[in-house]
Amino acid sequence: MGKAFMFSEVASLEVYHPINILLREAISDFEAGKFSYDGATFVRERGVSLFEVAAFIHDWRNALGYVGKEVDNEMFDIMIVLNYDLKHIILRYFLTRFTFINVIRHKIMHTFVRNNPNNLFKK
Repeated sequence: MGKAFMFSEVASLEVYHPINILLREAISDFEAGKFSYDGATFVRERGVSLFEVAAFIHDWRNALGYVGKEVDNEMFDIMIVLNYDLKHIILRYFLTRFTFINVIRHKIMHTFVRNNPNNLFKK
């Protein structure tokens, strides 16, 4: 059900749009057990499903060790392209002001990846 909901979010995009490609990669890693997902952190999801594209891709990046401003900005760009409402964007912007805590956590756990991913989406 979650996968179907996320695909409905990107239905208006071309098949080879970068967000669609990222989503398919993230779903593949999720189904392979490379990361777990429990919904958007500290905020309500966009729709009726726990699964939503922006939070799912953001959590996937974080699980792979990509944490920081550029990954947060990718999430905002995805939210804008997929027409998330302004209240979701503003609340998540506020919460990303605490990303430095997640960076410290990943550094302590030795899972922090210093470089940005090659396929980082930018609007």
